[in-house]
Amino acid sequence: MKMKALALSAVLLATASAQADEIRYALWAQPGEAQYEGAQEFKRVVEENSDHTVTIFPGDQLGTPREVYAQMALGSTQMLASGDPGLKEIEYLALPYLMNGIDNYKKVLDTDFGKEWNERLTAERQVRMLGFMPRSPRQISANVVINSMDDLSGLKLRAPERDYYVESLRALGANPTPMAFAEVYTALQTGIVDGQENPIETIYAQKFYEVQKGVAMVDYINKPAYVVISDQFWQGLSEEDQALLQKANDASTAKVNELMPDQTEKYIAEMEAAGVTVTHPDKTPFMEATQSVRDNLGKGVWGEDIYKQIVEIGKE
Repeated sequence: MKMKALALSAVLLATASAQADEIRYALWAQPGEAQYEGAQEFKRVVEENSDHTVTIFPGDQLGTPREVYAQMALGSTQMLASGDPGLKEIEYLALPYLMNGIDNYKKVLDTDFGKEWNERLTAERQVRMLGFMPRSPRQISANVVINSMDDLSGLKLRAPERDYYVESLRALGANPTPMAFAEVYTALQTGIVDGQENPIETIYAQKFYEVQKGVAMVDYINKPAYVVISDQFWQGLSEEDQALLQKANDASTAKVNELMPDQTEKYIAEMEAAGVTVTHPDKTPFMEATQSVRDNLGKGVWGEDIYKQIVEIGKE
């Protein structure tokens, strides 16, 4: 019996060791999207330079970000790329027309208050931010052609279930309808909603353009995905492997940035070929209409002083 127990212990230890070497990486993007290719680049760099293996789970296969955060706390999933950074103060950097791009996000998180947010993220959610995964700005599609902000008046637009999306679309004159992402295509197809908002790569990958007449390039929210890693897993890595994972994420970001411009151009061309009218409305009215959303939610989340600092960084 003692020998059997020892043998079983050895098997369990070997299994635990094998699992510890696997990095399960949850991702919203679908195969073919630049962001998926970026995750594949992360996998390539890690596997070519270490004994770790990386398994990519695209298309939200492992569940919603909230569900994946729970998995990460339990140790069954190690990494996540999503629009949910796990901390409200960081997420609200996605207020409309606040940030111009990833460089602005980096500058905010490099401030003293940004570093404090990251420390809280690790303490409260047991994850740490590894970096960003670029996404293109969010655009608006509808079952009508959108030439100006006036064309959004009264349209039922699906909104993610976050107040800054809902308040932004309401400020633009639309009737925002919060809805789970999985329900969007059918809701567009059946007329439950008139339109939705997402980056171009998502509109294309999810085939929303099949049931829409117009896409308006309004860049109303410029929001990357956040790449987070289980802190427990991170702490168990050697310094060399920690540096490798950081290098791999930098390579992933570079790959996405390399692919996105051509992909965006290709996706727009294919949507236009399918009969969708892609417009470029004057963004000034959109920016002016959402000023109160930025002010009210920004001051509410960060306080007036930090909000003012973030506004200035967002202009850089």
